[in-house]
Amino acid sequence: MEATKGQLRIFHAILAKRGIADMKSQLVSSQSDGRTEHASELTVTELSNLIKRLQLEPEIRFDSAKEAENRMRRRILSLCYSIGWTILNREKSKQEVDWAKLNAWLVKYGYLHKLLNEYNYHELTKLVTQFENFTKTEML
Repeated sequence: MEATKGQLRIFHAILAKRGIADMKSQLVSSQSDGRTEHASELTVTELSNLIKRLQLEPEIRFDSAKEAENRMRRRILSLCYSIGWTILNREKSKQEVDWAKLNAWLVKYGYLHKLLNEYNYHELTKLVTQFENFTKTEML
């Protein structure tokens, strides 16, 4: 029997509350042993177990969570290129992110005042938004 609408609402609410909605397909695939990535195709029991797991585990850690963190870090680095926070690497003859400038900004203005790699997944979601807003003002 497929998951109920009530279960799906609870599942999506938990994902939104924890800020891991972008991990939905990986969570569902993991729970169904790769059978599906769609929560609506889980059985009542599978979705019930997944909801319990999400409620009990303080933080979901998958390799995909690390990938998600790194995607967000790369987004910040991409924004650095867009606002010109780069330096020339003479050995490689190419522009690279000016880490000194980025780290100085993160420590001074980042909402948790720490270096980029010290932010976890949930913290990075807020940091990316903060840095995007900052870069919009820099580009005006």
